[in-house]
Amino acid sequence: MIQATLPRPRPRPALVRGLATRFALIITDPRLSAALYVSCTDDTIDVHYPETRIRCRLRRLAGGGRLLCSLHVTHLAPDGSTEGHHHMDLTLAGALGSDAQREAVLHQLHAYHCAAAASRVRVATRVLRPARPLHHVTHHGFAAVA
Repeated sequence: MIQATLPRPRPRPALVRGLATRFALIITDPRLSAALYVSCTDDTIDVHYPETRIRCRLRRLAGGGRLLCSLHVTHLAPDGSTEGHHHMDLTLAGALGSDAQREAVLHQLHAYHCAAAASRVRVATRVLRPARPLHHVTHHGFAAVA
């Protein structure tokens, strides 16, 4: 019996598009080790921590080869609800996806994570003062001279 061998299908090349793919090396950086999720797809970098969600949208600016990074940060309360939003635009010069640009993006991601973690620690360790009455009862004594 002769067994026919079928030709193997050629592997399809992966579709790589967008600006964020040039920043994919940040996924292995130890500063992102606490992240639950990191993604560099199309023109967006997403980093999710337990206390914050960070989305960085990338866009080339016309003329001069600069890159605009629009950072959208959502701080989360301990119960998972949204506590606050922040937005910052960062303009980076240099070659697209260069070491300097990756380092600048990593620095911002790490700074937002550290700020959110510190804020959560401050809230968790806050000592509440006893409530003061609105009107204090004061007694004034006067010495009378006879």
